[in-house]
Amino acid sequence: MEAFKKPVLVTKKDLDAMVEQIWPGGTTIIENRGALGAEFVLHAFIQYSKRKRIPLIVEDIFDTLPIYVGHLRLMGASVEEKDITVIKVGGAQEAGNVIARIRFENDPHVYQRKIDQELQKVVGDGVYIHLVLGLERLLFLQGDVRSAYTLLGLIKQKLGDKRRINVYLVEAPIMETLDFNPLPMLEDIATSAIELTSEGELIRMKFRKSVFTLLMHKEYVLISPRETLRWWS
Repeated sequence: MEAFKKPVLVTKKDLDAMVEQIWPGGTTIIENRGALGAEFVLHAFIQYSKRKRIPLIVEDIFDTLPIYVGHLRLMGASVEEKDITVIKVGGAQEAGNVIARIRFENDPHVYQRKIDQELQKVVGDGVYIHLVLGLERLLFLQGDVRSAYTLLGLIKQKLGDKRRINVYLVEAPIMETLDFNPLPMLEDIATSAIELTSEGELIRMKFRKSVFTLLMHKEYVLISPRETLRWWS
């Protein structure tokens, strides 16, 4: 049991194997509590998309993507606009290849219908990664708990779509300031739930609900952002 709890610093091979376990039809929730956790996740999926030639579609809610991309570039990472296809929801700043702009909708059904319509225009019949950034901002602006629950219910309906790799990267501390904390419900919906925290210059990745625990034989692992940037440079 002690060996199971002892952390390990992951290698590039480990990280590739972990990303491979995020399967189409499932939903992965990544709860960021770390200083560079969100930037690491975004960069990892950009590189995975390029390597595997799986389209990456980012749902950028209220200028979340430009913040993360700006931080990555300050860290010396190369981020090319063409590598990120973006459906932009509200906001004014742009990053990536923006192929659609959607106005904020209080009605979750209308909002989700618009997103799905834009996805259908660009994804074709193959597998793609749908990475949602800024869900916490959308939930904050829903206005009432009922609308927020409706939105979470629509997220649940995406389970089982074998063309789509669903990933929600959320800022957990913001989620916890909402009138109700949606994280437990999101974890219940998800097929995988991962928590990122800072540990010095490293990122601690804790497997809250995931096949990664069995894959790595660890409760959590440590990742070096500097090392991962070197792998993908």
